[in-house]
Amino acid sequence: MHTEIWRVVLISLFSVLFGLSLGAPFEIILLGLVAYIVWAFRIISKLFRWIDKGMRGIPPDADGVWGEISDTLNRQRRRHRRTQERMRRTINRITRLTEALEEGILVLRSDLNIDWWNGSAAALLGLRSSDRGTAVINLIRDPVFVRYISQKELDGSITLSSVSQSGRILQLSASYFGDDEIVLVVTDVTRITNLEQLRKEFVGNVSHELRTPLTVMRGYLETLSDIPGNSEMFDKAFSQMSSQVSRMEALANDLILISRLESDNQKPAVENLNLHELLQSIVAEAELLSDGRHVISLECEPDCRIAADPKDMRSVLGNIVFNAVRHNPKGASVAVKVSRYGGFINVSVKDDGVGIDAVDIPRLTERFYRGDSSRNSDTGGTGLGLAIVKHALNRCDGELKIYSRLGHGAEFICRFPNNLG
Repeated sequence: MHTEIWRVVLISLFSVLFGLSLGAPFEIILLGLVAYIVWAFRIISKLFRWIDKGMRGIPPDADGVWGEISDTLNRQRRRHRRTQERMRRTINRITRLTEALEEGILVLRSDLNIDWWNGSAAALLGLRSSDRGTAVINLIRDPVFVRYISQKELDGSITLSSVSQSGRILQLSASYFGDDEIVLVVTDVTRITNLEQLRKEFVGNVSHELRTPLTVMRGYLETLSDIPGNSEMFDKAFSQMSSQVSRMEALANDLILISRLESDNQKPAVENLNLHELLQSIVAEAELLSDGRHVISLECEPDCRIAADPKDMRSVLGNIVFNAVRHNPKGASVAVKVSRYGGFINVSVKDDGVGIDAVDIPRLTERFYRGDSSRNSDTGGTGLGLAIVKHALNRCDGELKIYSRLGHGAEFICRFPNNLG
């Protein structure tokens, strides 16, 4: 800028002196300024031509302010190109990374049209280049997926059968990012699903096969124990063996039940069930189990009804009530209470017994999980009761809540939709 100012000053001074010598100072000054403006416009036009061509090559030769401007633009161009090159390398690396993934990835615009996908997504969903810009719900028409992807809050994942490849099972999970765009991750879970199904069938088949030898063993034990003249040692041995056979039979029955609940994907056949009568029957059985060692109460409207499968409801409520009796010491009270809240019916089973450690609560519905030994010793349970409760509740759209502290009792709340109004 200083160079340019000095240039204007020198041109003006020369024009004044030269104009005074000719007797026309103003005309010569004007002529000098016009010449400077013409020169400046010539430099500016060269600079703009260089800019219009994408600033390729060497910038136009100039000094002063225009030279500084061209040098600054040239430096910005080099920095921009270096930035572009870094971005290009980053994009290429991310592209190679996404192409290497086994999971399919789709990017959906806010209107659910497909914007981009990787190779795995194309293979799993049978996508073609012409599908870009197509609404994803036109390609995956399953009503479960349409409801899932249309949610305002995308949560969890869903499992669907592949439309393009028979026998393939896909898991889809979506989340928002950017300007209301959606990333949809597609995972092939066929092998995991088949292994899980194989496990369920294996457990169910083994449990069925156990019934016959256990029945034979029970028959022989009863026969041998009835033989007169057995010593006290033999009677004790037969009694303990009979007890263990009974426990094995209960375990086999529970395994068969939980396998049925897991493998049956159909909605249960519901009936107009009188909840009061069912709970009365369960409480009566609990009193026999307690043998007067606990105080058991029931609070329920006489005509409280719910649309549910009677077998599933008996499994759910029976397991919870019987657990409250089995796992609490003599003198503990067990209160069964039914209440309505909003569009739900809550069945609460509350005791004032030993309670449950907060660390154990999240794992109570796992198979064979045992919490505090004082709560589980000598109960005769199979360790599958709450796992059965969990699966049976899922079948009837119910929910289980557990509240407890050690030494302060426990409360199990089963929440069911009030589907009878």
